[in-house]
Amino acid sequence: MFSPFFYLYIGMSLSVLTYMIGAMIMALPIPVYGVKKWGPRLIGDGIYSAVWINIYGGVIYLIQSISQAIGVSWSYFITWIETVVSEEISMYTFTRAFSGLLSSVDPSIAIFFAPISYIISLLTGIIASTETFIVIAFIINNYYGFFIAFGIALMSIPFRVGKGIGASLISFSIVFEIGLPYMPDFLNGLGMNPLRIELGLPSSANLNNGLVYLTTVLIPTAMTSLVILPLVYLGILAGLSMGLSYAIGGSYKLPIPLEIF
Repeated sequence: MFSPFFYLYIGMSLSVLTYMIGAMIMALPIPVYGVKKWGPRLIGDGIYSAVWINIYGGVIYLIQSISQAIGVSWSYFITWIETVVSEEISMYTFTRAFSGLLSSVDPSIAIFFAPISYIISLLTGIIASTETFIVIAFIINNYYGFFIAFGIALMSIPFRVGKGIGASLISFSIVFEIGLPYMPDFLNGLGMNPLRIELGLPSSANLNNGLVYLTTVLIPTAMTSLVILPLVYLGILAGLSMGLSYAIGGSYKLPIPLEIF
């Protein structure tokens, strides 16, 4: 994988090429608006890409400054989410042990507790999803600078071929690098931190209470704190990313009018 500066160099070369193509189109002795309109657009695109290349270091610094200002820490987030996986494994073990306890007491009633097998499958899927999420978070934290540089290079391609994808990469990297580590605070603020779930295997004399706890407390709390609210938070970040993407790669115009034809 190339360094971010390699893609910034490619982006600068493409922005100069875009500017030159725009200037040559404006110089063509062809009074056809459908062709001539690309002249000022390409010149504007070239200048706009060059601006992004020059402020790349400032964008990285701004991301770090905002992260420090709101008090987020990637090291704490990684530790937290790894602990969440341990908690999910404990929930899985608890549910499996509870299912085995029911079967050992009276195998004939096991059929009435078949939904527990679905709960076990659900917890297995949650564990796999969280572990995948850890990998994605690791990639974002370690390569967000690369994604921003690569996005700038894509935005520099002439005729706006990679403008949308490039702007999306830039906005995604900025928003998720800042916002993703804030997830534990988001869940804490709503009182739904998954690390606060208490587990305890009931005795054979209290199976009814254990079943009630499993179905009315443990599973609803796990679903809310491990699936629903994290998805809501990711949806908020995705919405912010889409808005920033439109602001970066939308209908931008330079303060100097170039549409003279």
